[in-house]
Amino acid sequence: MKKWMKKSIALVASASLMVPAASAYATAPEKTAQHTEVEKSLIASNKEKALKYVKNDKEWISKDTIIVKHTGLAKNAHKNIGSKVIRSIPSLGYDVIQLKKGISLEKAVSYYAKQDGVKSVSPSYVYHSFANGADPKKKDMYHLNLLQMDKALELAGNHEVKVAVIDSGVDFKHPDLKSQVLPPYNAAAPANTTYTGDHGTHVAGIIGAAKDNNVGGHGINPNAKLLPIDVFNGEEGANDFVIAQGILYAIEQGADVINMSLGGYGESPLMKDAVKQAIDKGITIVAAAGNESTDEYSFPASYEGVISVGSTNDINKLSSYSNYGPSVDVVAPGEEIYSTVHDEKKGSSFVKFSGTSMAAPVVAGVASLLKSKHPNLKPHEVEAILEMTANNLGEKGYDLTYGHGLINPVKALQFNVNNLPKEYSETTEERIKNAKVLAKNTLNSEKGEFKQPNEKKWYKVDLDANEYAQLTLKGANKYDYALELYFYPTDSKEEVDPIHVNDVRVGKQEGYLYKADQKGTLLVGVKDYNGSYNLNGESNYVFTAQTTKDLPVDSLEMDKKENIQQFPFSTKGKNYTLLSKDQQSDQDYFTFSVKEPTTLRFDLSGIPGVTASMELYLKEELDAVPAENVNDEEMYEAYPIQTSYSADKGDGVNLIVDAIPGTEYVLNVSNQGSSAFSLDMFFSGGIENEETISESIIPYTLKGEVVTLPEDEDGLPLNEEMPEGNVENELLPLTQYQTKKDNQINNLFNMFMDPGAMGNPEDIALIMEQAVPFDIGQDKKAYFQTEFDEDYFLLKPEEDAVYGFQVKKGMNQIPAGTIFEYDEETNELLAVSSLSNDMGILSLLLGSTSNANDAKAVALKKDKTYVVKVMNQGARSAEPYTLKTSKLAAIPSDYKSDNNTTINAQAVQPGTIYKDHIIYQDDIDYYYYKQRGQDEIMSLLVSSVPMTNEQLNQLPKELQNAFKFSGSIIEDTNGNMEIDPKELETEIQFGQGNNIFELLLGIIGTTDVNTSFKAKKNHGYFIIINGMNLEQVSIHPYTLSMYKHNQVDEDKDSELINGIPTKPSKLTKKDNKWVASQYLNAGVPFGDKDYFELNIDSKRDVFFSLQTEKALDGVIRIIDAKGKTVGTFDLYGTEDPEVGTVELDKGTYYIEVSELNGKASTQPYTLEVQ
Repeated sequence: MKKWMKKSIALVASASLMVPAASAYATAPEKTAQHTEVEKSLIASNKEKALKYVKNDKEWISKDTIIVKHTGLAKNAHKNIGSKVIRSIPSLGYDVIQLKKGISLEKAVSYYAKQDGVKSVSPSYVYHSFANGADPKKKDMYHLNLLQMDKALELAGNHEVKVAVIDSGVDFKHPDLKSQVLPPYNAAAPANTTYTGDHGTHVAGIIGAAKDNNVGGHGINPNAKLLPIDVFNGEEGANDFVIAQGILYAIEQGADVINMSLGGYGESPLMKDAVKQAIDKGITIVAAAGNESTDEYSFPASYEGVISVGSTNDINKLSSYSNYGPSVDVVAPGEEIYSTVHDEKKGSSFVKFSGTSMAAPVVAGVASLLKSKHPNLKPHEVEAILEMTANNLGEKGYDLTYGHGLINPVKALQFNVNNLPKEYSETTEERIKNAKVLAKNTLNSEKGEFKQPNEKKWYKVDLDANEYAQLTLKGANKYDYALELYFYPTDSKEEVDPIHVNDVRVGKQEGYLYKADQKGTLLVGVKDYNGSYNLNGESNYVFTAQTTKDLPVDSLEMDKKENIQQFPFSTKGKNYTLLSKDQQSDQDYFTFSVKEPTTLRFDLSGIPGVTASMELYLKEELDAVPAENVNDEEMYEAYPIQTSYSADKGDGVNLIVDAIPGTEYVLNVSNQGSSAFSLDMFFSGGIENEETISESIIPYTLKGEVVTLPEDEDGLPLNEEMPEGNVENELLPLTQYQTKKDNQINNLFNMFMDPGAMGNPEDIALIMEQAVPFDIGQDKKAYFQTEFDEDYFLLKPEEDAVYGFQVKKGMNQIPAGTIFEYDEETNELLAVSSLSNDMGILSLLLGSTSNANDAKAVALKKDKTYVVKVMNQGARSAEPYTLKTSKLAAIPSDYKSDNNTTINAQAVQPGTIYKDHIIYQDDIDYYYYKQRGQDEIMSLLVSSVPMTNEQLNQLPKELQNAFKFSGSIIEDTNGNMEIDPKELETEIQFGQGNNIFELLLGIIGTTDVNTSFKAKKNHGYFIIINGMNLEQVSIHPYTLSMYKHNQVDEDKDSELINGIPTKPSKLTKKDNKWVASQYLNAGVPFGDKDYFELNIDSKRDVFFSLQTEKALDGVIRIIDAKGKTVGTFDLYGTEDPEVGTVELDKGTYYIEVSELNGKASTQPYTLEVQ
């Protein structure tokens, strides 16, 4: 049947505008966005990207606002489309335009792009905080010790430094910040006060929390003045125009340093111009690199001149979430950073957060210390000092993981500024005068090196009207190079805007074909996009340029197709190009047919600067395209039966074709890419009014050859119609509890897979018979012989251990896979793990291998039989893939496997601590408690045991995951040591996710539980622990203990009369302090409160400290002899001792100890007074 595809300009534009991008705020989404059909189709086209999109479900591009840069618009320009200017930034030449309801972004963009005076149109990008939220764990500010901040502060200067914190609002009343904070500003709504935020407060504290004030810790520069600029206004996202105005406000207020712990993946030209203006004013800008664990460029961190910061942990390893790559300049501690926070429930407090959001303010603080000592340092000089004094954490010198390394504040402050490398600087006139002249009508090849910050090399050539210059640029593998093009018409002295060429990243070649509309001089600058350099000459490049007046346009139009007579075939030497005389897309056509079933491979060489594609059509359909009813805005064309596009400009394209005899095929080679609308251009700064089709005079080479793939390794599947999911994941229902849990998982599987299409016993028997056997450590190389090929491998481990699985892919492949355990009794294959390192059920279902550099850790058992299924979710490829395996670690010797069923549950005695592991995917640990006496309240404590740095350093990266768990308490009403259906109704859960999306994304589970339940006389109770690392193996142990609440209330007879306790407890003198240790008892209305008498013999400062067990938030209140409260300490949260100092006169006082939420304790607290 003939298939037609109707295209329209509007649809293409819509598809381009709506592609989602990931923000980097690593907290679970509260709700799922409603996606358009275009968005859904785009998500469905790439499962791996779909996962990232769901995980970062935030608005990142405004749906009703655009940014227009212009030199002047017609009077009715806005009125004609029903839009209005909501903000104007004349100093940068931008208007912020709000669209009328019903006006789509693509329509508005198209309209404004056609207006006279418009220089660019871009969306309004929305940026998010780069923070990875986490519960508090430790009290120490390890980063201060790691960076030797006490020594660094001794080296700092005395000049006052102002640091702007462009973020969410800051708690300016926080006791550790109020002395440092300047009047805050709300850039989103200047008439309003700021919305106090936890993120902005945390960032501000890292930079400049006060020192020696008996509160919290202190910032990197406790003498810095903090200028809070709220750009979020209480919302999750911040628009680019608001951030830009926040930057301009920082300039107005004379900021020395700006910190921006926020970002996104849209390159806003408006924000870029604001950043440049700030840097030109001498302001050092520091920004978070992003938390997506990718080398993609995040903004504002990747703008020229901005110091981009990655995150490390307390053992100087790159944080698992941190971005890396050429845009990262330095790294700093950002994981589990303790700092100030505004807690919604208790107000000012402290907490630990993780993220590049926390690493950036560490660097901003050090930058401010440099400015305090050397106030005249320019931004590039601050950056140079930080980079030159940084400690290597990876390869010697600059690398693509840690950038220049871990900042070293001591060395930075000791640096002799006379040794700073000279900054490259030239005027426009000097550039033109000193630029190297290029020869015309010949190929120029120029080599160069960068040995100065922000250095540029300049070349020039005179061009006539309608003359072209073909440019290419290839640089060293660690660096990202770019071109700047300026064209100066003859006899014109007007300033010209540059054309920026930076379409590809590290290791790839830039390309650009420039056309001169009039006679003049083309000035070409070569630079490092990130301003990097290397004194040893490692930053080097090769630049080529060639001019021509006549374009070598070929003539392979639809009616002049080249017929491929035989294979192998090559166009080498024929000088075929992707060029057109009107700068439209070029379509070259080739035809071929075969006499017998043949697998063909076509390879299109990469062309610098060109996004190339190949599309395969049936000739009879292509020739039958009707010409009638075609107008300028829509066209009809045959639907390609296969397509392949270059991933980046300059990449080659590969296409595998299973050709059938008797069929004529047409192969289309084009530079149109996957969409006529330039998606990359729009998301990289909007639509500039210049050509969007990439062209080149460099000829391409198309090769075609017959490929003969090896015979299928296992002969599976038997036919190509065999469903992808041909094995069933049903676990043996050993107990009612296990059945319930298995059904929950299976129900999730059934949401995405049709259970009726799953495999049957005959299929499984065939798989077990034909699967290819292999041993751990033995690489298995295999091919995907067909589009629907699935390969099965058989494995029997020789020991209980944790093994690593890795699939090294071939060209165009996206391997996916799942490991199954074979159950001989039931003849079933039970899903154990996917080959993906992403957590969550979606990863198990899709099986994607998102990071090919990391092995997937899976715990397997000795003498069990496992099946590894591998399939391809990408394009066809004639290249093999390789399944690699290795042993990562032995199972810990203290692992217990005998409590994995109800009948073998571990008996629990109150007060005893039990230690175990959850390692295997099907692990469930059962514990059993029997209440022998009267009814009473019991507390249950379960905690993941963190490993020491020494232990972590001995483990591979794949096994450093913290242990996360969930569990249940189920009453064994009849005492038969089994969980009956009726007893399931008594289940009390802990550590479960709040909704299905948390389970799908793998963000459920907990590392600590402190809960309680009422134990009834002569009743038994199962305590069940499940691992919730889902797709991640953890060999961290956990501890479990239970405690009775039968302690005698020490001051139960005491009453509070007129605010004074009648029978307070006594403090005990120990060394030079008074101490007490008691319980906060259960069953006390409104929560237990204990009182202690304190006698002060003279006026003095008195220090108080209250240490409670995990999960309790202690509160101290001091009462004088008249019943008046003279001090309350409730500044610190759980796991954090409550401390404080108050000046007391001579006399008698009473100390009240309580828990913020009325919780009872299982362990005695410790009160100290000094």
